[in-house]
Amino acid sequence: MRFVSTDAHRVTATQLRNALLAAGAGYDVLIDDTVATIIHDGATIAHVELNVPGDGLFEQEREELTESVTGAEGDGSNKARVLEALRNAQTIVAAQILYGTGNTDATLASLDPLWTWLFQNRRGLLQADSEGYYDAEGLVLEVE
Repeated sequence: MRFVSTDAHRVTATQLRNALLAAGAGYDVLIDDTVATIIHDGATIAHVELNVPGDGLFEQEREELTESVTGAEGDGSNKARVLEALRNAQTIVAAQILYGTGNTDATLASLDPLWTWLFQNRRGLLQADSEGYYDAEGLVLEVE
């Protein structure tokens, strides 16, 4: 999963840690520069990497996402909206989900505070592999 932020204010690992710690008991976040390891109730549930223009990974990630959207079927205006977000991206918050709880639904639910904070504090779209792009209201564009 990835949050593509178009906001001029870049996302930091410290902000993400603080958002999760404020979400309630059970969270621990270990930070190593631009990578955060998220632990919930003792289980490692995700590694989150922050990619920004010029870091090498950002451009590659954005290009791959753009190619997948370009080939997707769907509403032209929604496709244009997603492509515009990718063009204007300032930070890509890329989460590798680890399913440390052993329960897919529980693991994904425990990441909800992360996505909620991002939608409340940054402009952008959430991308989920094999699903598509979401805004705070729901699915914007289906991309398999």
